[in-house]
Amino acid sequence: MEEVYMSEEYSDVPWETAPAGYAQRASSSLAPDIAGSSSSSGLDSPCLTTFALNANYALNVTITDSQKHGEGSSAFVTYAVTSKTTLDSFPRSTMSTRRRFQDFVWLHRTLTDEYPACIIPPLPGKHRMEYITGDRFSADFIEKRRHSLQTYMDRISMHPTLQRSPAMRKFLETGDLIGVEAAAKNRDSHVFETISDVILNVVTKVRKPDERFVDFKENVEKFEENLKTVERLHVKLLKEQTDLESETNEFLGSAITMGSMETQITEPLTEFSKTVQEVSKLLKEKSQREESDFVSGLREYIAYCQSVKEVLRARDQKQVDHEELERYLTQETTERDKTASGRSDGSLTGFIRDKYNDFRNINQEQARKAKLEKLEARIVELHEAVEESNRTSTAFSNEVIKEMDLFNSVKVEDFKGIMRDCTESQMEFYQKGFKVWDRIIPILQNIEIDPQGAATGADVNVSPAAF
Repeated sequence: MEEVYMSEEYSDVPWETAPAGYAQRASSSLAPDIAGSSSSSGLDSPCLTTFALNANYALNVTITDSQKHGEGSSAFVTYAVTSKTTLDSFPRSTMSTRRRFQDFVWLHRTLTDEYPACIIPPLPGKHRMEYITGDRFSADFIEKRRHSLQTYMDRISMHPTLQRSPAMRKFLETGDLIGVEAAAKNRDSHVFETISDVILNVVTKVRKPDERFVDFKENVEKFEENLKTVERLHVKLLKEQTDLESETNEFLGSAITMGSMETQITEPLTEFSKTVQEVSKLLKEKSQREESDFVSGLREYIAYCQSVKEVLRARDQKQVDHEELERYLTQETTERDKTASGRSDGSLTGFIRDKYNDFRNINQEQARKAKLEKLEARIVELHEAVEESNRTSTAFSNEVIKEMDLFNSVKVEDFKGIMRDCTESQMEFYQKGFKVWDRIIPILQNIEIDPQGAATGADVNVSPAAF
């Protein structure tokens, strides 16, 4: 059996269930440290960040060669998925297969179910309206989806636990995926499960909030809100750029008209019109690149924040489960102590119960002993349940702390890339624009016209501002 990396505190945690057909149980969200040894429990254990730096080079997955299959309602698109790895958990260092979008849905659903303490990167929506320029089989839509799927696979591949998962290995190997159609059928029920979890967390609050996770949640929410603000403002800028492109095209038409009317300077005006046309094209390319790279990157990270908050909610629920069991144990212990002392619990229900027993001539002492035995047995069970829930909650919390450390580290690197690409895009636009305008200056400076209307050798310089 393949070695499974698992932290000590996760080795006996019972919330994970391996799917049918898997020979091994899914590991926790904690991968081994550099030396390969299991991490110890608690906050002093190695975080994921160090290992993640090496994990970046352990698995590389590329999504290429989008192909449409079929027609009409049965049509679908597949993508070539090629992987190269140095991980021992894979049968070969290089593998290649073709996958459709529904296969990515299966992978995402499986990882979410198998690794509840992992922050699973968001999967691109199946029908994201901002993709659509014609239909979902248009070249533009398919390419944008391929780009988003590549980002998704990059994040999965760089996660030190998810990259080693059985689901990931199965996805990258050639062959049909078990449960793909079942996952599709259960999509709606999964949504209702998520809604139920949210409602449960709203109704049942953590009694003793852990300040670490309160800070995590506040930071993520602030980060998400800032992303939404930047995204909203940049969309506004893109709208203004689109308006500028439209007005530039209007200006282009005016320049062309002027060139046809002013016959003495038709040629330079024609060249000037070509320059304006190139500038309009650069503006369009700039807007498209910013929308596909920068704005889409922001939207993906907004969805990523939702994944983080879901994991934090799941951690809170583990703590709520533990606190509710503790509360129940306290109630049962109090009831046992009162019963052992022969005192009634003082409630109306207790009074009625005592009167009922008297009416039926039930021996109060025997009833008390029988009740005491049941309470003792229940308290023993509750002690075990409380200890188990405490182990589960503590283990889950420790794993989420490591996941947050990884998320924050990856976030920094991601935004370095996003901001670098945005800056390079701006520089490229202005450099190209400078070259375009620079080429027209000599042509305009060499314009010579006769004041009487006939062409002569007189030097009359006409600046671009004249147009």
